[in-house]
Amino acid sequence: MMDIQTQSMNDYISLLKRRKYYILIPFLAVVIISAVVAFTLPSIYRSSCKILVEGQQIPSEFVRTTVTTVVEEAIQTITQQIMSRSKLSEIIKRFNLYEDMRGKRTTGEILGKMRNDISLNMIGADVKNPRTGRSSTGTIAFSLSYEGKDPDKVQKVANELASLYLEQNLKVREEMAKTTSGFIEADLKNMGEYITQLEEKIAKFKSRHIQSLPEMAWVNSQMVQRLEQELSRIEQEIQATKERKIYLEGQLAGINPDLAGIKTPEGRYADPEQRLEYLSAKYTSLKASLSEKHPDLIKTKKEIEALERDVNLKKRIGIKQNQLEKMKADLVSKEAVLSPKHPDIIKLKRSIEITGKEISTLLNEIPGSKEIERKPSNPAYISLQTQITTAEMDLENLIKVKATTGAKLNNYLKRLELTPRIEKEYRLLTRDYENARDRYQKTLNKLMEAKTAEAMEKGQKGQKFTIIDPAIYPEKPFKPNRMVIVVIGFILGLGGGIGSGALREFLDDSIRSETELMELTKKPLLAVIPYIETDLDTKRKKYILTITVTALVTCLILSVLAIHLFYTPLDILWFKVLRKIG
Repeated sequence: MMDIQTQSMNDYISLLKRRKYYILIPFLAVVIISAVVAFTLPSIYRSSCKILVEGQQIPSEFVRTTVTTVVEEAIQTITQQIMSRSKLSEIIKRFNLYEDMRGKRTTGEILGKMRNDISLNMIGADVKNPRTGRSSTGTIAFSLSYEGKDPDKVQKVANELASLYLEQNLKVREEMAKTTSGFIEADLKNMGEYITQLEEKIAKFKSRHIQSLPEMAWVNSQMVQRLEQELSRIEQEIQATKERKIYLEGQLAGINPDLAGIKTPEGRYADPEQRLEYLSAKYTSLKASLSEKHPDLIKTKKEIEALERDVNLKKRIGIKQNQLEKMKADLVSKEAVLSPKHPDIIKLKRSIEITGKEISTLLNEIPGSKEIERKPSNPAYISLQTQITTAEMDLENLIKVKATTGAKLNNYLKRLELTPRIEKEYRLLTRDYENARDRYQKTLNKLMEAKTAEAMEKGQKGQKFTIIDPAIYPEKPFKPNRMVIVVIGFILGLGGGIGSGALREFLDDSIRSETELMELTKKPLLAVIPYIETDLDTKRKKYILTITVTALVTCLILSVLAIHLFYTPLDILWFKVLRKIG
């Protein structure tokens, strides 16, 4: 492309011709959209009123008001009350406000819209304090405004809000004065009842703490002694039961669970040593009558070899099990007198763990060790097992009885601990009686002053609000400024169109004149062949022109339709235009 300094006015004119659609379409689109927005936005009207804050009409030296809130705080309090859901819903229903939002928005959104449409502005001035003589800025009035689409409703709502402020201010001040006097009167009544019924309260206090009273200390002490003796006896029984269990477990460890010579249901001897002796005799008998390769002889020989290994392993396992039982019995006896962290206890637990692992390893080497164990057949063994189970149950019951007795003992100990505090509270009750009469007389004087202040507020002689400028009918909309929106749209459309055309020209690297060609090639130009427009080019231009005109007409129709539907009917708009021109 040529440098911008070598371009002439004709180049700019040709550029505008080439990029006319890139410039014209964005320009018209933005202008039409801004016009549609400007004329479809509804007119918003505002109506305001001014309310004066008048001070107390009776000098404070004669009557002192009980409403001590400052003007700003009172106005904000009233504002929050008026902006409540119930008040605003009543105003909306009364004046049929926001009819277009009903059914489309939630009640909360409608109430939020109305709160945004209401504005409150404080009007301050320098006020001199008559007591101190100092000047300070204070609120002497405030303005209240409301915005809406209907000017008649806007005026009525603004006046309604102002009336609510006046009524609410009088109501709030009267309620506060009444609440103050009512509170003092209730306090006075309570103190009178407190004086007359103090003895009854003391009696109720005694009945409520009968178990912890000082005179019950001897009874509680006797019960503590009896329960301590009972607890000591139970602990002795627990210790005796533990020792009996240890003794029985020691006896159980030395008894074979199976009786020698008793056969199993499969016809085998319960004792492996007896089975080995039987098979050895059988093998000798078979060997005398059968060859060495006979299947019965081979089978018997293999079973004898397996039993020999089993008997040796079981002897080793029996030794380990005896050691394990002794260590367990030793652990139970030492745990009764030593703490869990004692070195002997820790050493015994470690030894028991190691021996248990060794027994498990040996059991895994016995063929068929994973099969279900047979129940013991020795009556002495079964009897000892039953006695151990009974001892465990007795031990569990004794532990529960010990816990129950300990809880009772703690309850009586707490009663003894509470006795000094209960006696202290009793002395505090009697001390309150001495101070009650002085407080009663002072409260009676305050009640008389509060009643006088309440009568002043009921007579509207205290601080009040007065409307000095009522809300008037708004003659013209407050917003939007349609002309400003249209001008801004025109400027944005012009900038957007020029920017779009310039960007398209900047991205186009094609050569469009003989001057550009000579600048790029640095060669003289011999001849110029003009652009030959074909039928296809003509059809394309007509097609683009048709689409552009159709789009513009469609946008114009849509704009007119939007103005007619969303802003104002065209006949009324035309009548307003003619009236302004005339």
